[in-house]
Amino acid sequence: MIVRSSGWLVLSLVAVALVVTACGSSGEKASSGAGAVAGTSAKATVAAPPTRPPIGIQVDEALPKPPPKGKKIIFLQCELPACARYVPGIKDATTALGWSAKTEVFKNADPGSALAQAIGERPDYIAITGIPAAALKPQLAQASKAGIPVISCATPDKPSAGGYAVQCGGTLAPDADYVGRWIINDSGGKAHLVAVTIPQFPVLNTETDWLKANLERLCTGCSLDALNLTVDDVAGGAVATKLIAFLQSHPSVDYVYFTFNDLSRGVPEALKAAGFGGKVKLVGAAGDAAIMKTIGSGQDAWTIAPNVYSAWVMVDAMARLATGDRLSPQYASKVYESPTWVVDSAGSAKRMAPTGYDWPGPDGFQDQFKALWKVGA
Repeated sequence: MIVRSSGWLVLSLVAVALVVTACGSSGEKASSGAGAVAGTSAKATVAAPPTRPPIGIQVDEALPKPPPKGKKIIFLQCELPACARYVPGIKDATTALGWSAKTEVFKNADPGSALAQAIGERPDYIAITGIPAAALKPQLAQASKAGIPVISCATPDKPSAGGYAVQCGGTLAPDADYVGRWIINDSGGKAHLVAVTIPQFPVLNTETDWLKANLERLCTGCSLDALNLTVDDVAGGAVATKLIAFLQSHPSVDYVYFTFNDLSRGVPEALKAAGFGGKVKLVGAAGDAAIMKTIGSGQDAWTIAPNVYSAWVMVDAMARLATGDRLSPQYASKVYESPTWVVDSAGSAKRMAPTGYDWPGPDGFQDQFKALWKVGA
């Protein structure tokens, strides 16, 4: 998701790192932790990633008492559709606390003005996703001076004085780890991968940095290349054209890794029309419902971003601040990575059919948060 044509990228995602197992439907692969022994398949060469959804939330410390009621928050939502995925979670979580939430959609070219306007409305808390702190430095200083904590998701920025009070889902390196291991095993240790990305955005670089540091180290028969794109390539629908040209000049490539969901829009159809159908496998990070619907018939293996859950995490941080918590480094570390799993079969994707092929988050996460907040299930 793009914040402006010449600059910032908003990613509606939270990155992953919980390595836990959960029960799944018949026909799904068993889930393994990152340090587990790989499966018995002759192709398996590294520890298999989890292919079933995790069941727990990242925080486990109950509040000493219910937060005071009546707090007001503003959620700053970018004008692209994917940013709206956080809104239901913001509404439900604040309702559970007896708070009110207002969503304000800002122009992608000017998030700073939106934050300044929100500060002027004097809410108790402000939430925003995907905007690097450097793009909001004056406004974050203004919020700090006004005593209004700003909670963020989906940028690598760590919490800091005069910056974001907390950051959830700040890295996608675990996504690259999960999908990278899937690729190695699926290829039998002989994958030739191209990573499609926009290198100007730090959160995407957490993925490509992992791949550069680890893919060929873990898999001596694998190779890695990159197709670096721009915001304008995505906005102008040029991703498929540039990828096809790359594949034509690099015939050994058999896996394409997208660093976030919007990069793959229209690509499966374009590849098929260009004669690449079945010749390359399409994988990526922070998938969404549109991608999940095509797993096994156009897309092959993706992690998925639980945006609704991420919204509850942002409100959890606010609830803790409302009871006097200072949000310890330990808390910040827990929420910096978010739960996810690799969806790599149509059968696995179908478990999300009741939610429109979205994955809001671990089963029952809402009640788990309510219990911690002492507001009832």
